Order: sequence, then C-alpha cells, then structure tokens
Amino acid sequence: MNKNEKKADKESPTTDEKVHAGKYGILGAFVAVICCIGPLVPILLGVGSATALFGLDRYKPWFIGLGLLILGLASWYAVHKQNRCCAEKSVARNARMVATIFGIGIGTYLLLQYVAVPALSSVASSKIAASQGSANQSAERSRNAESQEVTLIVEGMTCAGCSVGVEAAFLEVPGVLSAKVDWKTGKATVRIDPKTAQAEDLLNADVEDQYSLRLTDETE
Repeated sequence: MNKNEKKADKESPTTDEKVHAGKYGILGAFVAVICCIGPLVPILLGVGSATALFGLDRYKPWFIGLGLLILGLASWYAVHKQNRCCAEKSVARNARMVATIFGIGIGTYLLLQYVAVPALSSVASSKIAASQGSANQSAERSRNAESQEVTLIVEGMTCAGCSVGVEAAFLEVPGVLSAKVDWKTGKATVRIDPKTAQAEDLLNADVEDQYSLRLTDETE
C-alpha cells in the first residue's frame, strides 16, 4: 500500500462507522415516509381500516423535514464523535461520513416511497375491497348490466397510500360496487348501482380535507 492509498484509507469511515451511518440514514428515511406507511399498517395487519390515519398525509412536509433533521443531527453526532476519538481531524473524512449518512437516508427514502409504499398500498387496497366491498361486488356480478361507471378527478394525493384512503371512502358510500384510484393520474374509477346511488353522491364521500373531488365527462 503506497502513501496515497494509506491516506485515502485513513480518511475513509471505518466499517463500524458505516454501519452506524446506515442505521441513522434508515431511521431518518422511515420517519420521512411514516405518513404514507403508517395508515397502511393496521389494514395489512387486519386490525382495522384506520382510514382516519390517512389524514397524516397533510403533514408530509413536516415528516420529511423531521427526517432531514434526524439525518442532520446524526451527521453532527457522527462527525463530533469521529473528531473526538481521532488525534487528527480530517475534513475529507468528515465529509465522507456526512455523505454516507445522507446518501443512505435519501436512497432508502426513495426506495420506500416509490417501491415499498406502492406495493403495500396494492395489498391494502385489495384487503379493503374484500372487507368493505365483498357484498357489493357479489351484487355487481349479478347486476353487471345495470351498474354504472363513474370517473372522478381526485386532487391532493401525493403517494400511493393516499389512493387507498380515497378508495376506502368511496366504498363506504351506499350503492358503490367497486372503486379504483390512481394517485399518479389523480383519476378515480368508481362503479355504482344506479338504483341506489347517483354519480353526485360520490362527491360527498368522506375523504380527508386535503383531497378535492370532481366529476369528469367520462362518466357512462
């Protein structure tokens, strides 16, 4: 090992330090997405729909800010501890530690937000449809020709978890047979029994305040 390699190795965080950095990063990431994952947990565990928890989404900027704060405090603590135990302070070593913590935190956040949350939301959506809409879905199969498809625009959704809460609200409206919401497009497709419900009834669905509903011209 030459002199430059020894210097680079000395300025790089140790394996133990990287493990601790990873823990801090993952913690910050989980806090940042708790408003998206939290409401899904009771549904996935089968202990209730907990649709009221979907209101946490309105505080998403705060959760993200708290996650970043955790990463910042973890970086300060790691650097402080690193400088205290080392005889010679190294700016490059400190920078690498901070970059490791934030890199792991941001990477984990993106993985949770755009991979884990959509996957969990899909499972939760199926569970809600099975628990709240099983009877209505049976009615739909027997009266499929009489059902009506209504298309709405849902504004205010920021993640896949939001769509699950909106679907649950639609399924609680009397006469709704099924509901599917796409958070990316903001489009909701709801099938109703025209004998017991009208398209306008969906506008009164008990969604959280941060969402707004409006009908489109695509309704059958």
